[in-house]
Amino acid sequence: MTRCLRIFGAYSYRLSRRHSTILLLAFLIATVTLILHLYAYRHQEPEQLQTSIGDFDYKPASFLIGMQPNESINYCDFNYGLPHTLEWDILQTYPSPETGNKSPYRVIYDAIKSRAYSNCGVYNAVTYATQATPEFIYHIVEIARYWDGPISLSVFVPDYDLDITMQIMNQLCHCYPGMSKVSLHLFYPKKLTPKLRTRRLFLPVTTEPSTTPSNISLEEMFRKKLENYRNLNNKTRAEYIQGARKRKIEKMMIGMIKGKPVIPKLTFKDCSGPDSFDIKTFRKENNMLYPINVGRNVARNASKTNYFIVSDIEMVPSDGLATKFLVMLRKLMGNKKRDEGCVFTKTIFVVPLFEVERGEEIPRNKDTLVRMVAANRAMYFHQKVCSHCQRFPGLQSWLLRTPPDVLEPMLIARREYPYHRWEPLYFGTHKEPWYSEMLSWEGRQDKMPQMLELCLQEYRMVVLDGGFLCHAAVSRTHSTRQSRAERLNSERYMKILAALRRKYHQKQQCKVM
Repeated sequence: MTRCLRIFGAYSYRLSRRHSTILLLAFLIATVTLILHLYAYRHQEPEQLQTSIGDFDYKPASFLIGMQPNESINYCDFNYGLPHTLEWDILQTYPSPETGNKSPYRVIYDAIKSRAYSNCGVYNAVTYATQATPEFIYHIVEIARYWDGPISLSVFVPDYDLDITMQIMNQLCHCYPGMSKVSLHLFYPKKLTPKLRTRRLFLPVTTEPSTTPSNISLEEMFRKKLENYRNLNNKTRAEYIQGARKRKIEKMMIGMIKGKPVIPKLTFKDCSGPDSFDIKTFRKENNMLYPINVGRNVARNASKTNYFIVSDIEMVPSDGLATKFLVMLRKLMGNKKRDEGCVFTKTIFVVPLFEVERGEEIPRNKDTLVRMVAANRAMYFHQKVCSHCQRFPGLQSWLLRTPPDVLEPMLIARREYPYHRWEPLYFGTHKEPWYSEMLSWEGRQDKMPQMLELCLQEYRMVVLDGGFLCHAAVSRTHSTRQSRAERLNSERYMKILAALRRKYHQKQQCKVM
């Protein structure tokens, strides 16, 4: 047996020496194949499990199903004649915050003034600042349901989108007491001033019924008209021509009226919203890009508290997030400094973002959220469409930590590699840079310039544990229009980078892409 092994070893050695190049190449191919398989396994999408609660689409304000608006109670303080008229002579418009007087947009602040927290001190509350287009306004109900503080909402209202906004807000303000927390601000392009419906726009277009007998053919009808025309004298022929021109102009005017966009009249069965949220807004019908950062800046600028969170309207806060944040500030800062209005210098407090799968309710606490993540029913926000955008430092540690009863700092991070494309949502102050108003929502990565500027200013990012924001199942669509918007955002982003290079000395750790 030993002799056989020696013979086999010697033969193998001679064979390997003779064919060493071939064996080395085969080993290299096998190694590369293994690495590619491991990479594919690491980045494959998790298996889609069956829903544990139900196969349904998330609908905001579903808890209001069956409730009817109370016409005798209005929980909102409308200004400037709204919701029925807009009195331009008693209001003042402002340019957008970042661009200033050169801005192509104008802002109307406090179209609705918040009633709740109006007497609350600047340091005793924290504002939820958000923005929307009319078809997303109903999500504000879910925020008002769980946010213990003032809410600043800015809405994009070009042309008749103001009318749609007022229909929705008027309904909500007679339905839900939490709307008393909301202050509403309007922004729009200067060339497309907001409009409310008038009687003329809704007069039904009618045409006289045809008097032509159905049993007469077209040939006979034309022959009869031609014969009648030949029998006319000069005077009656002139009258006939004049009448024909008049009828033609009337038909053209009817066609023009029909071609005008008709302001949608929303129907509400109850307080839970209109029959469909697929509303034909002026922005959608005219393929307008949504200047999301103008909305963010307007909502932030209207905040009356020295700390606020600029978030998206579809993000729902976990239980007690606002109250827990104020308690944490006092614990870290001390009552004396907090009462004096002190803030942490160059420090923002990052709130982790998550989303749930279709058919799942949004979790209210971390314990429930962690169980859903373990069951592949929830994940960090945009994990499948933009894995680097919201993957925050210490994600796995955050999930493994025992859920605290309070909000507390977990770690301090910076916007540096490999998190140089991180776009977090955070509690901040009015000292942070504005969002770039050159970028649109459709073009994506609209928060990148601000995050780069925070890095250049050497901001600390404190990742919080004990609270989070959560999004319902995300629909993933991509259109040609989005591709064009992405190219436009990329071009504008390069211009922004050039301006930042002139303003700051480029830091090696602050990567731009």
